[in-house]
Amino acid sequence: MLPFREPALQDREAVEKCAAAYHYPLCEHCFVDLYIWQGHYHTRICFYEGFLLVKMTPVYGEHDLYLAPIGEGDLRGAVEAMQADAAEQGIPFMMLSIPEDMLPRLEEAMPGTFEYSWSEDGADYIYLSEKLQTLSGKKLQSKRNLVNRFKANYDGQWSYEDITEENIHEVFDFHMKWIDDNHHLYESDFLGETCAISLALRNFTPLGLRGGILRLHGKIIAFTLGQQSTPDLYVMQIEKADHTIPGAYQMINQQFVLHNCTEVTYINREEDLGLEGLRQAKRSYHPAMLAKKFMAVPK
Repeated sequence: MLPFREPALQDREAVEKCAAAYHYPLCEHCFVDLYIWQGHYHTRICFYEGFLLVKMTPVYGEHDLYLAPIGEGDLRGAVEAMQADAAEQGIPFMMLSIPEDMLPRLEEAMPGTFEYSWSEDGADYIYLSEKLQTLSGKKLQSKRNLVNRFKANYDGQWSYEDITEENIHEVFDFHMKWIDDNHHLYESDFLGETCAISLALRNFTPLGLRGGILRLHGKIIAFTLGQQSTPDLYVMQIEKADHTIPGAYQMINQQFVLHNCTEVTYINREEDLGLEGLRQAKRSYHPAMLAKKFMAVPK
């Protein structure tokens, strides 16, 4: 079997080197996502002849699944190595998170080998950074109104600041309060998210993360964090806000991009997981595109 193991902080440089070969826009190609969600998805990685190989177990899945190899070299050899690993475990081979731009490479390397499909539930939402900064145009008028109303209602009472080592503990305290207020304290998905947030905050600097805090009357009412994944793309991993305060989500979204993402063209705000509320929220910002993630199964 391939020498899969849990991702470690010291893998960041090697993972980012593999991801830089083609600059695909998917969040799974961001080291932060692989690292902080490893407990939730039982993520394991290995390096094989110039490629990063990833294996994970879906939360409600029956067996391991493999992500598309990222890197440069013999793509066919990398895929066949994962197929052999699956065969040794006696499980069917399924390859996920294949970027649309990778499909021609796969077909050239392994013509007619796989059937491909994709689901809207897993597609990443990609936005123009400029639009999230300015909220300009008729389509984003409702977001702009919420931001302007928040600023007017709380003039002189709100502030934005970067996440630092000095305020990280406050961020985690706010997350736990958010979980409790929303009655998610013992739900498995939110336990997994809490572990992910804890890993992110405890390793904030080594992971190369940036984050922002929105305060009202001195208290945190929202935070977000993310990482620049490619020269032209920022990936937002986490966002939380007090939904009882109108405009809190819209403010933290805009303020973070204004302070951290003016040098990139695109913002990846990840998938909606098929959750209707999350889907409506992400669509309401009118993404520039959906980054499709294809699944491949042998014919």
